[in-house]
Amino acid sequence: MRRAFFISVILLVAHQSKAGPIAAQFGSGYEGVYWGTSLTKLVGMFPDGEHYFSTSPGERVYLVQNNYPIFDVPRTGTRVQYHLGKDGGVEYIAIGVPYERRDQLLGTLLSLFGSYSAPRTVGTAVIYHWPRDNQVTISVRASKDPTNGILEFWVSHVDTSKPTAPSPK
Repeated sequence: MRRAFFISVILLVAHQSKAGPIAAQFGSGYEGVYWGTSLTKLVGMFPDGEHYFSTSPGERVYLVQNNYPIFDVPRTGTRVQYHLGKDGGVEYIAIGVPYERRDQLLGTLLSLFGSYSAPRTVGTAVIYHWPRDNQVTISVRASKDPTNGILEFWVSHVDTSKPTAPSPK
């Protein structure tokens, strides 16, 4: 009887705390940069980065040269963008990928994380978005025109414990 109760409790706890593959991969951040990391800490970690104004909620982005592959997809000559939220911490991370690796990146993401939602076009880009996993979302933003194409893999952390402002009517 005790054994059955113990197994039931373990299964219940495991079921409630199970993160999906996206949250397991990016639940704490990306390559040592944790969600909520301040600009000061980012500059300390990557002193050769570049500061820019941004349309992100914190109106700030910090760009860092980074050639490390993502999921074995080569990224030579690319950067990582750390977008800051209103509270001054990292909320969005955009990982640059050479445009010619578009199909390889999408194929790898499909094999790791399953299907994306229907792609949507926004301006000159096509956006592939995967369903949110716990508080983490991923997406790919690719130029429609491959001439001088841009390809970015985005990871974001949505803190569902913070109240959100009502949308304007």
